[in-house]
Order: sequence, then C-alpha cells, then structure tokens
Amino acid sequence: MHITRKPNQLKRILIILIFPFLAAMEAAGQSHTYEILFGNNAVGQLDVKQETTGPSRRITIRSRVQSKLLSRMETDIETVYQHNVLHRGRVTRIQARPNDDNRETLTEKADRGYNVTRKGVRTPFPVPQITFCVSDLYFTEPKEIKEVYSETLGRFLPIKRLADGRYALGLPEGRQNFYTYSKGRLMQVEINHSLGRATFRLLEKK
Repeated sequence: MHITRKPNQLKRILIILIFPFLAAMEAAGQSHTYEILFGNNAVGQLDVKQETTGPSRRITIRSRVQSKLLSRMETDIETVYQHNVLHRGRVTRIQARPNDDNRETLTEKADRGYNVTRKGVRTPFPVPQITFCVSDLYFTEPKEIKEVYSETLGRFLPIKRLADGRYALGLPEGRQNFYTYSKGRLMQVEINHSLGRATFRLLEKK
C-alpha cells in the first residue's frame, strides 16, 4: 500500500527530525586552555571560550598569572558579536602590586560607529563596523585579515602573515606579538612584554 503525504505533513516531519541537530549547531561552543610561561617557568593559565547562539556570538577570555616578577595579574575579556559585527567588548585587568594602574576598556556599538571608554574617558571611534578582534585570533586563523581590533587598546592593529603558520601582530610601541597556527588551530602565542617574553602554549585535551 502506497501512502502519499501532503507537502505540509512532510515539512512537519522534516522539522521534527532536523530541529535537534539545528539546535545543537546554534548553541555550538568551543573552549581551549593555554599554559602561560614566563621564561621557562609556568606562571598561570589562560582559558578561552566561544559560544554561538543564532546570530549572537560571544568570546570570553580569562587569564590568571602569579609570579614574583609579575606579581598577581587577572585579565577578563568579553567580546560580543551580533550578526558578525562587534556589539560590545570589555576588558578588565587587575594587578596586585601597590599603586598599579588597574584598567578597564569598554567598546560599545553606537549610532555612528563605536564609543570607546578607557581610563574613564569616553571617545568616539568612527568606524562603521568591527568584524575581527584580537579575541578572534584564538579561534580563527586570520589568513585574509590585514588588521584586527584590540579590545584592550581600543584601536586597530596591523597583522602580517609570515611563514609556517605564524602571524605578527604589530603593537603601538614597535613590538610584535606572534601567533602560531597548525591546521587552523592556534597552538602558541608569543607576547613581548616590557618585562620580557611570555608564551601561551595550548594544552591538549586528554
């Protein structure tokens, strides 16, 4: 006996079968952990996470450093996109040394470009949209990207592709940070700090 289903019935059946997979895709997330090294010493850990729900994408970065030279330093970054356009970026950095300049940088979408607040001063940042930030480097290899927005500095930074999956991110004071990828995955970050070089090394999940 042949049963003929009406188009609406077929549509409902497909929705029932496909919806669980679509829901899982829409709520997809990624997370990685990096060991922070200063010289040859492990001084902390950096956790990165990306969550996507429908048109919204959220990246969070949390680093905790404890050493005699750097003292205790905590950094939290949250970057939120709507339809792949930066909606809000917030960086909070706290250092434990006396008289340290603890900082917060806030970038918010406005009617005309963005507003960037650093050290309590709010400044217009007149660009139509921001689509790639430093936080994105932890999840996406910037093969065709020429500049990235720094949520910490509140400005664009140039990025240049080198050999063997390495990229150089230019900093205002003339230093460079280096990002190394393998098969599209960020394996290592070299941070050139005024006090020396720090390395973020991906910890493989067991």
